[in-house]
Amino acid sequence: MLANAPARQVKSVQTAFELINTVQTLGGATPTQLTEELDLSKSSVHNYLATLEMDGYVVNDGGTYRLGLRFLTHGMAAKTAAGIKRPIVVTVRSVAEELSQPTWWVTEEFGRGYFMHEAAPDERTHTYGSVGKRSYLHVHAPGKAILALSTDEYVRRIVDHHGLPEHTRRTTTDLETLTEEIATVREQGFAISEGEAVLGILSVGVAFRDPNGRRHAIGVFGQSRNFAGNRAENVGRDLVESVADLQQRLEEGGE
Repeated sequence: MLANAPARQVKSVQTAFELINTVQTLGGATPTQLTEELDLSKSSVHNYLATLEMDGYVVNDGGTYRLGLRFLTHGMAAKTAAGIKRPIVVTVRSVAEELSQPTWWVTEEFGRGYFMHEAAPDERTHTYGSVGKRSYLHVHAPGKAILALSTDEYVRRIVDHHGLPEHTRRTTTDLETLTEEIATVREQGFAISEGEAVLGILSVGVAFRDPNGRRHAIGVFGQSRNFAGNRAENVGRDLVESVADLQQRLEEGGE
């Protein structure tokens, strides 16, 4: 589903979240940086920071503000509410071990992809993403697989709402091409995306629904050079089987 824009939006709430997002993006920010980034007065930035600090959402670390650990409470609650199912985590781990590639569980909310859980065959082989990362669905294979599981009308609504931002020169940025790609994904059962989110990174994804109808995908990420020949297609076919088994366990209520 996509969020409906309210008739009257609360500007101060929007500004507060813009400030929080800026602090997160910069990895910490001074009041001067926030004033420049958000085009706010120094007094406004000070008031927002003081309010957020009082409630534990930002911390003043020697004049640089970072996100407070109170967000961890919300993040864990949101992750639990999203329906963390043990079979999904088990499948992610088994796929990573079998294919020797970093593997992600990605879920869709409000037309964006969220990276929920990762398993990697080696702690040093993290290739793309981080827990909680929000992404556009059209730039990687799990996202395209989720789009293929959606109706054409919903895909158009997502594009109308979020657009098709260009991440690299290989990113699909027009609806007609994306529609053709989605048709191919539906036909073969898996998606492949190379260099669209980050040049040199290839991903393979297969989507599924949970018992509540939410759309998710399991995605394998790796360096493009690791998928020479038909390996990406072979990974896709293996992933289809793994996700089919996962879907069955979820429908049977497995834990």
